[in-house]
Amino acid sequence: MSEIQRTVEGEARLEDEAAASFVKARDRERYWAALFAPAAVRQALFALYAFNAELAHIASAAREPMVAQIRLQWWRDAIDLAAPGMKTGNPLADALSGAILAYDLPRGRLAAMVAARIPEVTGDPPASLTDLRAALQESEGAVFELAAAILGDTGDAARQAARHAGLAYGLMQRLRTLPLQASRRRLLLPPSHLESRGADLDWLYAGKPSAALAAALADFRDEAARELQRFRELRAALDKAAWPAFLPLALVEPYLKAMAAHSFEPLQTVATLNPLRQYWRIWRAALLRAV
Repeated sequence: MSEIQRTVEGEARLEDEAAASFVKARDRERYWAALFAPAAVRQALFALYAFNAELAHIASAAREPMVAQIRLQWWRDAIDLAAPGMKTGNPLADALSGAILAYDLPRGRLAAMVAARIPEVTGDPPASLTDLRAALQESEGAVFELAAAILGDTGDAARQAARHAGLAYGLMQRLRTLPLQASRRRLLLPPSHLESRGADLDWLYAGKPSAALAAALADFRDEAARELQRFRELRAALDKAAWPAFLPLALVEPYLKAMAAHSFEPLQTVATLNPLRQYWRIWRAALLRAV
């Protein structure tokens, strides 16, 4: 093996390790899910999940919208420039580039994931339930769809299942992080629906619960549960090899139940699950092929 080959392989290992470590720290649920995928595709999954986690971090940590948009634009450029031998110096971006080239991941779909984060950065909440669904399909839905593609399932059933998976998982995530959204006055849920239920946004931003807010949040939980059921109805049509892509859905139902508890404070508490319970749910879903 030449020195150049050793250098290239060494860089690839560092990129793979960086992506896996990043996902383990930022998206533990998907990290565990990826461990049930074949070793040959695991690093590509880590690259995809690291990319998604970094986009989420840019959006959630944004203090200066312009700076955050520049960072998002950098990722769009990195997707466009992905090519054999091209290195950005960012190990996460270079790992994603490797996954794009190895699995012919659609760059337009990846770029749409970046674009879907812009309203979060600028503080523009979804105008309606329709807009919320569209945003979730471009973000969380894309993660499920591309993960299934890496695992070998690019069929219509997988794409349809990914849409429902993205809605169920994305709604759950937006509900459980509502206290963070309220504290920053950057809602990721449509204010129009909250107000249609009689919820007062000023009360919400002040951290004050109300029966009207509780009713609106129950609507969103019910919608997430319906989308999870729609995914379950499509499960049998999925390629068995693609199942690890959907393992994070095993946590949707327990999170929804936790947030529906009478004692839960939706504006004060970010919903969490015991890590052992999280892993057990994912392990069980991998074993039984059921979420």
